[in-house]
Amino acid sequence: MDDDESSGSQQEWTESFRDLARVNRYLGGWNALRDAVARLPRLPDHFLDVGAGDCDMALRLLVYLKRRGIAARGVALDRSAQILSIAAQRLGSAADVVLVRGDARSLPFAEASFDLAMLNLSLHHFEPADAVIVLRELARVSTTAVVNDLRRSLVAYAFARFAFPLFTHSRLTRNDGPVSVMRSYTPREAHELARAAGWQRIEVRTHFGYRMTLCGGRA
Repeated sequence: MDDDESSGSQQEWTESFRDLARVNRYLGGWNALRDAVARLPRLPDHFLDVGAGDCDMALRLLVYLKRRGIAARGVALDRSAQILSIAAQRLGSAADVVLVRGDARSLPFAEASFDLAMLNLSLHHFEPADAVIVLRELARVSTTAVVNDLRRSLVAYAFARFAFPLFTHSRLTRNDGPVSVMRSYTPREAHELARAAGWQRIEVRTHFGYRMTLCGGRA
């Protein structure tokens, strides 16, 4: 799933995102993000979703905030024109999420533009040097950054290999799941990446489904 330009049709990518939505719902992805957001000193009303995919997590967050009286606005950024077109189809006429094409390593936003910048299931796609750059950028453009990702272990790998087929249909997702686990970081490694990125506030929590959240920022 690192290469959307040469692998898979748009239909296959759409099906893969449906798989990821089920994974987020049933295997801890959304619960991990919700827990991290609920712990913030103030709920965000302007957030950025980097590597947003089809906007599944952005839409879930909007519903969560609306139920708590927050009329939030979101910006969903992805590097892929094809993925953004899939996101546009899912969003329809919704005006509370704006789609932007861009690179997580060089976000096209001013400092402190958002209350929250989040990165879901994407940190493991970056090698350590680039991961540090991404974390630095998340902290630059937001008051608080939340990274929600898999955590690497052999048990997590076995879980992804044998549990994912129960929730997924796309060949892209089934192939990517176990590979992503082995490419992901441990909680200690994530903490060190954030420290190298200049974060002054760093909190790592583990969650069900072999997830972890890395939360904090520069100040």
